Amino acid sequence: MSELPTQDPFADVAYAPPHASDGKLPVSAPRYLLALCLFLLTLFATTTLGAGWYLSTRTDVTTDLVPFLTPRTVAEVWSDPELLTTGLMFSLPALFILLCHELGHYLTCRRYGLPATLPYFIPAPLGLGTLGAFIKIKARIRSERELLDVGASGPIAGFLALLPFLLYGIAKSQPAAVQLAAADETSNLLLLLPGNCLGLELAVRLFHGKLPQGVVMDLHPFALAAWVGLLATALNLLPLGQLDGGHILYAANSRLQRQSVFLLWGALALAGLFLWPGWILWCVVVLIVGLRHPRLVDEDKPLDPRRRLIAFVCLVIFVLSFMPIPVSLVPIVG
Repeated sequence: MSELPTQDPFADVAYAPPHASDGKLPVSAPRYLLALCLFLLTLFATTTLGAGWYLSTRTDVTTDLVPFLTPRTVAEVWSDPELLTTGLMFSLPALFILLCHELGHYLTCRRYGLPATLPYFIPAPLGLGTLGAFIKIKARIRSERELLDVGASGPIAGFLALLPFLLYGIAKSQPAAVQLAAADETSNLLLLLPGNCLGLELAVRLFHGKLPQGVVMDLHPFALAAWVGLLATALNLLPLGQLDGGHILYAANSRLQRQSVFLLWGALALAGLFLWPGWILWCVVVLIVGLRHPRLVDEDKPLDPRRRLIAFVCLVIFVLSFMPIPVSLVPIVG
């Protein structure tokens, strides 16, 4: 995620730091130690919790590992070489994908001379062990072309990075039949089902054909890491506020972005009520980072055909990545 500075969550104009006398934007020293510490904390959390997530998605094993960084969970994973290897096979590619996404933004900012922070990972003591990563752009974006390049570079880089892990991971994954527990049947076995999207479906059909009813995939850790990358890509490409998708839509059609933002936010809230409660959390995130997109310095230069093609590529990536229900827990018969 790339974030532009704003005066408040609903500000129309981004804060622009003063330009230096030589015309260059002031750049603060990169905080390498902070970035490294956050990465290591995130690696520890995703490795520990990733082992439990992987086992929870399997139909051939059961686990009592809880999705929280409790002392027992940490001791169990880090004292078992097999569990630790599984956790690393998930965490390393997942963080690599997220890092490629943020480096896409960061390097594009460097190319345009925009001061930006290093990529910062956000560790979490529950769930997947991370809430993703971000950079903060410390200057006002000057034009729609610049905004499109900065906004699109992250999702494209992340998507290209996840493709090898997706294809290899799905090829090594195995179809497995499951029997769902009836509504009136008590079951103490819960299966964690990662959400499906068009990209995952195409990869499964490429290597395993169309799955019959009642058959799911026992995912390889690389495939689960690619799933995280797809989910992060889809979340960031939502065409709202200062998410990457908001940047791209504003660059392509600023009037449409301004007119549709409340409608799109409302649709996301409804999805949280009827499809997946996590969308409600994402609605709150969008409000915090800014629902309305800040204006640019120069909005008179339209996108050239090449950049309109890039915007269309991002739309295709969003369609391939979007999961209406990113994750679910279903009771099964053991």
